[in-house]
Amino acid sequence: MPLSTGGEAIVSGLVAHGVDTVFGLPGAQIYGLFDAFQQAQLKVIGARHEQACGYMAFGYARSSGRACSAWCPVPASLTQAQRF
Repeated sequence: MPLSTGGEAIVSGLVAHGVDTVFGLPGAQIYGLFDAFQQAQLKVIGARHEQACGYMAFGYARSSGRACSAWCPVPASLTQAQRF
């Protein structure tokens, strides 16, 4: 069994659940994850603020009925992204 990175493991789980679009705010802590998004050919939509990631992912999932995911780099971002 080949070794994989943490980002590759996360992406394989997302793909297994039918996710083909992710919303994100790139940061040094999750560059490996964004590399894995590219390798898996997931559509990545960037944002300029954590709340925007959450709102965009929510709106996309609600309007399309499809699963998606939102990613932000640091724990402080998590509190910002959850304010909707």
